[in-house]
Amino acid sequence: MEVQTNIKNKDLVSKRRKQIITAASKLFFEKGFDQTTMREISRASGLTMGSLYDYVRSKDDILVLVYKDVIERFRSGLGLNEKADLDVNPGNLENILHRSMKQMYKLSKAVQLLYRESWSRRKNVHLQMREIDRTNVENFTRLLLKGQQEGSFQVINPVVTADLILLMVALPAIREWSLSNIDQEEVIDTVTKFILRGLSTEGRV
Repeated sequence: MEVQTNIKNKDLVSKRRKQIITAASKLFFEKGFDQTTMREISRASGLTMGSLYDYVRSKDDILVLVYKDVIERFRSGLGLNEKADLDVNPGNLENILHRSMKQMYKLSKAVQLLYRESWSRRKNVHLQMREIDRTNVENFTRLLLKGQQEGSFQVINPVVTADLILLMVALPAIREWSLSNIDQEEVIDTVTKFILRGLSTEGRV
């Protein structure tokens, strides 16, 4: 499901939506989604109210755009384009985890915002966020299944494990307040080793 627009010029849509995303992200983080008004987003983005509604239909649409923007920046930081999947090579898992968590540190404020707002009951937002999450879980699930087939990993439930891994990858962002006094590399290394040890086949019957 795509966020609808009345404008046909794709480059202009991309430019204006970047303005909207930048302004709205800051307001949502500082004030909260429900307390932020469309008029405030209009002023902060430099668009008139009428122009704003040419690019989005509602505040829910803006939250979806913010979510997609974070995902795109996360994937870009991993060297992935819009359609590319993670390299499902079990031998790359450690590298993928390290790079993913580095990106989470860079996007920490946005990730905190999205986790906070993910509890909302806005159906349209939930459906789109869930679809993006489903793709990420599927990528990691394929990696785990391949590793299990090759004898590299031992996994009880690949889907549940993939979901847990994604949660732990987000740990640097969502627990920033608790981990702020610990060196980033130490946090990343600790979480990575914890995940890999949990998948290890060594010492298991």
